Amino acid sequence: MTRSFSNRVFAGICGGLASSTRLNAWLWRILFAILTIASQGVFLVIYLLLWWIVPQESLAARRRGFPFIFVILIIAAGAALWIADLRSLLPTPAGVSLLWPILLLALAIVYFLKQIRTGGAAT
Repeated sequence: MTRSFSNRVFAGICGGLASSTRLNAWLWRILFAILTIASQGVFLVIYLLLWWIVPQESLAARRRGFPFIFVILIIAAGAALWIADLRSLLPTPAGVSLLWPILLLALAIVYFLKQIRTGGAAT
């Protein structure tokens, strides 16, 4: 899977999902918007992770895309974390939820690995 260059509103994730699943990109956009609101931002973090991980579609050079199954697994992991938080399965001994520290750690790790892969250059 690649992020769409032509069917994009923000980063091309929903356009890329649309071309991989044969569903309309606007259905993906509405789904992400609804899930972001319902999950209090968890799916916004998932969108950011996908934006950093999935390569941009290139018209000039053929790039190897990101495996679609990993995209589905990332979305499913975000949903599982959100559901675990709703059921209060992620508390610390002090009763504070670990949802946001886990999501921020995932963002930091992906950002760090992307920086290592690109040699620190902006992409």
